[in-house]
Amino acid sequence: MLIFSLLSLPLSFSFSPSPQGTIQDVKFIFSPNGYITQCPNLNRTCPTCSDFLSLVQGIMDLQELLAKMTLKLNYAESRLTQLEACHCERTCSANGVVYRDKELWVEPENCRNCGCMNGVVECRRIFCPSGNCSEDSLSVHVEGTCCKKCRPKCTYMAQTFSEGQRLLTKRCTECKNGMMVRVTENCPELNCTLKEQILPDNRCCNVCKGYDFCAEGLICGENSECKNRNTRAECECKSGFASIHGDSTYCEDSHCQFF
Repeated sequence: MLIFSLLSLPLSFSFSPSPQGTIQDVKFIFSPNGYITQCPNLNRTCPTCSDFLSLVQGIMDLQELLAKMTLKLNYAESRLTQLEACHCERTCSANGVVYRDKELWVEPENCRNCGCMNGVVECRRIFCPSGNCSEDSLSVHVEGTCCKKCRPKCTYMAQTFSEGQRLLTKRCTECKNGMMVRVTENCPELNCTLKEQILPDNRCCNVCKGYDFCAEGLICGENSECKNRNTRAECECKSGFASIHGDSTYCEDSHCQFF
């Protein structure tokens, strides 16, 4: 019986020649090294060509994997070098905004300068110089500004009025640009007797006693609070804080320092 083996294919077949020279008993075997089926006692100490090809393919796969791992390792080393050069800093969060370390910002609603110092928000009231106004003007609060401004004063009936102040005599007048001008104002009806009515400061219309002046929206700093007085509302510093330049609208801890 003659045996033919196709080393490159998992296929083997065998046949037996007859005395007349024809092929008989042809059998195809679909498996690697199929010739072993015909010769089960064949010595296989040495690897076959199929074993060698499998080994070569395995080595090629390992080389490809090694190349990929080398690229990833080089990338990781470059990223690590970049991170080592970074400076880690602590940020601050205020009013929904994140600020970097040593970053400064202004809070106009509180008239404060603030900064981020190593993860802690530190704020100080905007410094306002003392009001050195001329003889014909007075220092007054101007809406939309943190510091008082010099505005022309008014003199009427031997009294001095600052910008915006009102006076009720026979008519209502207001100090504007150094002159007392007439103001037309319709006063609301009050649910109290005349004896229970008071005239607030700088107003031309009476209110009932116990009126909540703070409800009108007097703005005080975070370290001060609105207090109702007999005829007006005014800001008062909270315990442990003191006013600056005699103005209690904004108060600060005297031990704090600017950063």
